[in-house]
Amino acid sequence: MEGLHKVSAGFVFAFLCLHMANHLIGLQDLETHITFMTVARMAYRHPVVEMVVLLAFLLQILTGWALAREIWAKKKDFLHQLQAASGVYIAFFALTHVAFIFAVRQVFNLDSNIYLIVAGLMQTGWMYVLIPYYALAIFALFVHMGCILFDIFKKTLRPVSWMLLVLTVGIGGYVTYVMMMTYTGHVFTLHVPEEYFALYPVKF
Repeated sequence: MEGLHKVSAGFVFAFLCLHMANHLIGLQDLETHITFMTVARMAYRHPVVEMVVLLAFLLQILTGWALAREIWAKKKDFLHQLQAASGVYIAFFALTHVAFIFAVRQVFNLDSNIYLIVAGLMQTGWMYVLIPYYALAIFALFVHMGCILFDIFKKTLRPVSWMLLVLTVGIGGYVTYVMMMTYTGHVFTLHVPEEYFALYPVKF
């Protein structure tokens, strides 16, 4: 089970690196984000590549859930618990986010670009749900990676393993803060087409 989890992780990690790079580039402005995304999509929107990535995510979720249940059943140490919890949230986010993206593409016939996310983050009411939803996903990803790095080096270079864990989590916290501040319009003015706000019609 762990072996399958690691194999699928390679494909998922490659996609997430590209995806996060796209979002970090978007901190400059939304137009730059979309320009980069248009080029990147030539790779990951290829039918074969997209299917491989989706299957890798599915395998990650199934094997990850089994590993998380084992960690909780055996009541392993705090860092294993943290790794399991962050992994479960990432899996929850992946399932719901992909379902939303699919609905936007197929039902509403809109391009699932950064405007889709920003519209929700800036919409009155929805922001109180979506800011924690996206922020926790970004932070959980870094926490999960920090736990993995700790696990890799803990037997041979334990001080280094702690340093990598703290550093990765710290960077994750900073990146999460900067991305949320930027994509909620607190860094520079964001111009979002009106049709994306229409996806979040209920104000509460």
